[in-house]
Amino acid sequence: MRKHPLFARRLLEPISLLRTALTIPVYHHERYDGSGYPYGLSGEQIPLEARIFAVVDVWDALTSDRPYRRAWDREKALSYIREQAGKQFDPKVVEVFLSVIQESAA
Repeated sequence: MRKHPLFARRLLEPISLLRTALTIPVYHHERYDGSGYPYGLSGEQIPLEARIFAVVDVWDALTSDRPYRRAWDREKALSYIREQAGKQFDPKVVEVFLSVIQESAA
């Protein structure tokens, strides 16, 4: 499982149209605190687009039904994302994400 970002790179690299976006599948499981994979990068070592995608990907995963669990309600998912700021996620990205979510709910 932890090697799937590297497999994604190998599969997508030959597609010239996708080359500029490879940082997303390769680095989106890195964690802001350095405990992620595949390289254990931290903070701003992680490309910005991957830091943004990490938040959006988790939001989608938490708020969508899965075969193994029901979707979380909006407030529970927002709470999780808030508490992961500085750990799993870039705190600045979380701040912007939360403001966008709040605006869309208004």
